[in-house]
Amino acid sequence: MNILEAVAAKPIPVVKAPVGWKEMAIRECQEPLIALSTLKDTGILVEPDYFRQGLPGAIEEMYVREGIAQKLAFAASQLPAGYRLLVWDAWRPLSVQQALFDGYCQTLREQFPTLSEEEVRDKAQTYVSLPSKYVLRPSPHYTGGAVDLTIADAQGYPIPMGTEFDAFTSASLTRSLEERVENGEQLSQEEKTALHHRRFLYHTMIASGFTNYCEEWWHYNNGDQMWAVVSSNTAFYGGIEP
Repeated sequence: MNILEAVAAKPIPVVKAPVGWKEMAIRECQEPLIALSTLKDTGILVEPDYFRQGLPGAIEEMYVREGIAQKLAFAASQLPAGYRLLVWDAWRPLSVQQALFDGYCQTLREQFPTLSEEEVRDKAQTYVSLPSKYVLRPSPHYTGGAVDLTIADAQGYPIPMGTEFDAFTSASLTRSLEERVENGEQLSQEEKTALHHRRFLYHTMIASGFTNYCEEWWHYNNGDQMWAVVSSNTAFYGGIEP
């Protein structure tokens, strides 16, 4: 059994929801942001998804805290030959956070016309955090401690995970396929492959010091409030600008 097969055979455990993450204390460590483009020969690919979409304010460069860059490099080093980490988003300007939030709120208004504006905003925050640079409650991506990523094959293509990036549906739950297996459902071969790939990503990232956001198989944190509430630690990354 090779490394990939061994990891794929290990189910993803129940992923703790980050309930109350905005209340976690932050002891800012002053660690700088660095550009992922400065990391050489680390097995990390960068594809700035929102920049490619032309989202207002999106930037081509991908920034993370220095410690996050080191952890991503370590995670990439643990992948079998022929695989690399593919990062879609990391530090996010507040203008991009606002555009994402406003766009998803509008989608929800159209899908659920009976919802009040407060209900729309609350529902939107399942997948898109409220834009905030408030020192005690910054948006996770604004801290440089949150990353959206997957695993790519030798040609640089994302391996199948069952949904696309930013697919805001229940199928994007990290354990959605695990739960179907636990409920006795038979998965198709494509779904089994996606299940194994999610396990591959999850266990690689957890072993590298990250926590996963249970609603999104692609979202991982370290050092921010969302990480802190799951790991029972104090956050050390607050909002930051390059």
